Amino acid sequence: MSKSKQIYTYVGVLVFVLLLNFWLPRLLPGGPADFLTGGTEDGAIFVSEAQKEAMLTYYNLNDSLWVQFLTYVKGIFTLDFGLSINYKTPVFDVILVRLPWTLLIVGAATVLSTIIGILIGLFSAWRYPGKTDRSLFLTMLGLSAIPEFLIGMILLILLASNLQWFPLGGAETAFLRSDYWLDHVLDVGKHLVLPVVTLTIGNLASIYLLMRNESIRVRNEPFIEFAAAKGIGERAVVRGHVARNAALPLVTIIVIRIGGLLAGSVLVETVFSYPGIGKLLQEAILARDYPLLHGLFLLLTVFVLLLNMIADIIYPWLDPRIRVAKRGDGQ
Repeated sequence: MSKSKQIYTYVGVLVFVLLLNFWLPRLLPGGPADFLTGGTEDGAIFVSEAQKEAMLTYYNLNDSLWVQFLTYVKGIFTLDFGLSINYKTPVFDVILVRLPWTLLIVGAATVLSTIIGILIGLFSAWRYPGKTDRSLFLTMLGLSAIPEFLIGMILLILLASNLQWFPLGGAETAFLRSDYWLDHVLDVGKHLVLPVVTLTIGNLASIYLLMRNESIRVRNEPFIEFAAAKGIGERAVVRGHVARNAALPLVTIIVIRIGGLLAGSVLVETVFSYPGIGKLLQEAILARDYPLLHGLFLLLTVFVLLLNMIADIIYPWLDPRIRVAKRGDGQ
């Protein structure tokens, strides 16, 4: 695919998703007013009728869908979706407070799952065929079938509730009394362990399976047999030839999988009450907070598209054969 076609594809996907982002929240049953009034007809539980009307007017919810859509489009171009209905704070201020926590757990899980998955996949492929490879393969298939929220619940019950090794939830201990920065770092790290382990386990199987299959394919290539015939040691062959060539196709998959980890963080952050983007998205959906949902969907959409663009850019740069093939298609 040429660069111009790729650009048109990304722009088309972005436009489609942004249009979908406007309509999806409004397809949910109920609305912001129903959440604030507790779903009662008189609306007297949380807000008065005057407050309800003021809120509907401020957020243009009394206007037609066309007017609401124009306000939404204006918010996209100005990067200003107004105040969050639930938090009464500018949308991007709310997001910026939560974003670092999600980047922390997603970044840590990406690094751990990549390193562990590549190492185990490489080891499994080198033991192929055999009992070790078969055992690892079946174990990883079993892990891939377990939902991330179930892994999180098991870890929460065993390690946090029963053994009390880790906190039950949150990102840091409230009102922690310590003047030493190291105590705060250790506290954040302690809260970080279970969400990161959950995301790592959930993402590990896909990296392992890709690395194993690629390593088995590379291992059967003639240049591997030639390297072994030259008397190069087994470890040197694995590190210098098999690992390097097998890991190349994984680069794009790993970059794209970060987007999958972001999606998985919604469930994981909900299980552990971790104050990241995933938990914020769940809160925004429950509250029918349209401005916050628009901002979150825009952020996630742009982030995933950027990851795919990065994958498309770096893979030809890493593999000269792809560059040559693209030049041939251009000609």
